[in-house]
Amino acid sequence: SLPSFLHERGTCLDAVTLTVGDFILSPNICVERKSISDLFGSFNSGRLFNQADAMSRYYHTPSLLIEFSAEKPFLLQTANDIRDSIELNNICTKMCLLIMAFPQLRIVWSRDARSTVDLFLTLKTGQPNPGLDTAMLCGGESAEPANQSAEDLLQRLPGITV
Repeated sequence: SLPSFLHERGTCLDAVTLTVGDFILSPNICVERKSISDLFGSFNSGRLFNQADAMSRYYHTPSLLIEFSAEKPFLLQTANDIRDSIELNNICTKMCLLIMAFPQLRIVWSRDARSTVDLFLTLKTGQPNPGLDTAMLCGGESAEPANQSAEDLLQRLPGITV
């Protein structure tokens, strides 16, 4: 698992429950980690939109990590799934809409958990350590969405709920 691989590489982790993000690499970098199946589920439920919104509110560099599995092909869809026209239920269309709604969101890819360790160490290079208390406070209060027009656009799509 990723925490044990990070520990093997000498990375100190504080195991806490975060409201915003899965990993806080620095005061500016927050990472939401998704497996392929979780990515599809999060798009379909609308959860990913809420997670991207929350990360964008609190962090300068919100990041979505899409982590593949070493046993499966390194792709989101097969060549047969690629269409000539835009389809709202297509994963690539949903990714484009997410990027349009949150242009500051960085999307990074990793082949597997071991590759994620290398990616995290690279992203962390030269960055200060995050403040544990600050990270735990993020997302604790309720507030209006930061990007209401983006939410309105996404709510019009089939299968997207907020």
